[in-house]
Amino acid sequence: MNKINEKIKEMRLKRGLTLLEVAEYLGVKEATVQRYESGSIKNIKYEIICKLADLFCCDPCYLMGWSSDINIEQRKSPITSSNVVQGNNAPTLIVNNDNISKHKISNQAAELLRIFEKLNIKSQTELLSFAFELEDKTTKNDD
Repeated sequence: MNKINEKIKEMRLKRGLTLLEVAEYLGVKEATVQRYESGSIKNIKYEIICKLADLFCCDPCYLMGWSSDINIEQRKSPITSSNVVQGNNAPTLIVNNDNISKHKISNQAAELLRIFEKLNIKSQTELLSFAFELEDKTTKNDD
């Protein structure tokens, strides 16, 4: 069974991320991530394991070596695994989850989803962060 340090390195490389990118996402130093991967740090905090699982779109149990199933599909956001199709007046977002639901969305929203899908995990995170900042500014200006 692989150790957590091997799983972290495996998933980082699979996602095409650098040590620095992972470190920035976690809010730690690059050397700390390197020590996670080398096995120098043996007791990784629960919060860090959860953040790594989110970053790598995998189940934390996979990182811990408790499961051989990565479960990437189950960890994706419902809109990440969605299809945008043309409806009558506006594109319709079909969310692929346990129960299929349809939502009409604007052409701009469909375009954002298309762009989001092309981005790597780090860029998706940056885009979402920017969107949250814009939402906060808009909410404050509306008050």
